[in-house]
Amino acid sequence: MHDMHCHLAFMSNGEDVAAEAQAENTLLFANTVTMDEYETARKRFEAYDNVRVGLGTHPWWVDDSFDAARFEKLANRERFIGEIGLDLGRRHEENRQAQLDAFNTAIGICAHQGNKVVSLHAVHASAEVLGALERTDALQTCMCIFHWFTGPSDLLKRAILAGCRFSVGPRMLATGKGREYVKAIPAQQLLLETDAPPQQGQRYSYAELRAELEGAADTIAAIKGESALEIIEQNARTLLA
Repeated sequence: MHDMHCHLAFMSNGEDVAAEAQAENTLLFANTVTMDEYETARKRFEAYDNVRVGLGTHPWWVDDSFDAARFEKLANRERFIGEIGLDLGRRHEENRQAQLDAFNTAIGICAHQGNKVVSLHAVHASAEVLGALERTDALQTCMCIFHWFTGPSDLLKRAILAGCRFSVGPRMLATGKGREYVKAIPAQQLLLETDAPPQQGQRYSYAELRAELEGAADTIAAIKGESALEIIEQNARTLLA
């Protein structure tokens, strides 16, 4: 089982988790939230060939100082992008315009450079994120993954038809809406995730991460059948190769 969205650099003992995951042949898409964290994480985990560190500019951390030139330079050498996106809920209204500016710039750069695997945050912003993917041609030049999709069902259908992938974890599957969405998404477009750890800076373990992946897999198997898990595993291996 492979984790298509976690925050390995948030774990104080991330190197231990990476090493155990490597021993178990578990691939990890380690998302970051700022360009500084990305550069640090690249150095922390460069010894682990099972870890893919994503270049991230998470909407919660974005402000007017977003450096487009720096992002473009870093993205030019990086295939994995994440976590980027938008959170347009009430709690994050104060940086709404900064989020929009940063995300539209970042996804435009990714679309232009091409051949990116992009993990997307979209809270109260599924229409805006999907619209940006369509406007920039990112859907054609990159593999776009909605992390923990919570948008309305009509946008889910639109994203499925557009060829997006969807990373699904225990918290999404804990809701009736999440389970219904998994039922609607073809297995060829599903991936597993943990979004671990719950808090930045805490200790975590590979056993906890594995348990979350297995729990998600069990729920998906109950919804879509055991054969879906083989497809999902191959989906992750293909993207993280």
